[in-house]
Amino acid sequence: MLKAVDVNLDAGEMVLKLEKDSTPKRIEYSKLERLELVREPVRKLLRTVHVKVIRVHVRGMENAVVIASDKVGDFDYVEQYLKKVAEKYEITIEQ
Repeated sequence: MLKAVDVNLDAGEMVLKLEKDSTPKRIEYSKLERLELVREPVRKLLRTVHVKVIRVHVRGMENAVVIASDKVGDFDYVEQYLKKVAEKYEITIEQ
């Protein structure tokens, strides 16, 4: 899975900076296939915490892009914006 460390939401596309990748990835909203909103356990020091995660499935890409609340600042805004985009482009949201 590809993990995003920075998300820039524009009017017609989102620009993702991915872990272990120096060039940003541009994804048009019209190419989104589905969104998954889940909670995943993440190991932090000596304990495990649950973080909110959005898995973005894109047509033409075999791996999903993961946007996690512990990696991306202002995760709640990103989540709400992607929900609006999903409504506009009729993208399914799985919870």
